[in-house]
Amino acid sequence: MPKEKKNNKNRVQSFFLLIFVPAVFTLTLLTIVLSFMGVNVLQKAEAAAGHLPVISQWVSASEEETVSSSKEQLERTIEENNSEIQQLEAENKDKDATIEELNQSIEELEMQLEKSSKDEETEEDGPDQTSETARAFQEMDEEEAAPIIENMNENLAVSLLEKVKSDQRGAILGVMDPEKAAELTSLMTSTN
Repeated sequence: MPKEKKNNKNRVQSFFLLIFVPAVFTLTLLTIVLSFMGVNVLQKAEAAAGHLPVISQWVSASEEETVSSSKEQLERTIEENNSEIQQLEAENKDKDATIEELNQSIEELEMQLEKSSKDEETEEDGPDQTSETARAFQEMDEEEAAPIIENMNENLAVSLLEKVKSDQRGAILGVMDPEKAAELTSLMTSTN
């Protein structure tokens, strides 16, 4: 009996050493070489196994699992994309609101600019009136012009006196109250 057990052991060992190990080694080496050559060995093996009666059930089940997991992954991607779209739409609405506010600000500033340009046109008309008034004062006697200028706003009086010829200005200031004349003269010299 011990010889039979030993013989059986030797047969099993010889089978593994002479047939199984070289076959596994050859298959591994062949798989590596074919992979380097660009052949998808696993896909080819699955296709070949799909034609075998018993193994085809296992292979088709794994294909169904692959399709199922692929479908789940695509659904997750769709959900992520939809949430990103919603987030971008919200940001777009915020930016549209900001744009609307800025457009309103622009309109307000344009209105203010128009108003200020109209005010400037009015102010431009003012100096012409000042020049005309200054000419009227040049034609008046200094005794008539002095009391009028004394009772005017000081800034207006200064701008009028600056436009009057210097000899006429001196005559008007000479007729005025000395304190008021000194005050207007100092204002004229400080603006120049």
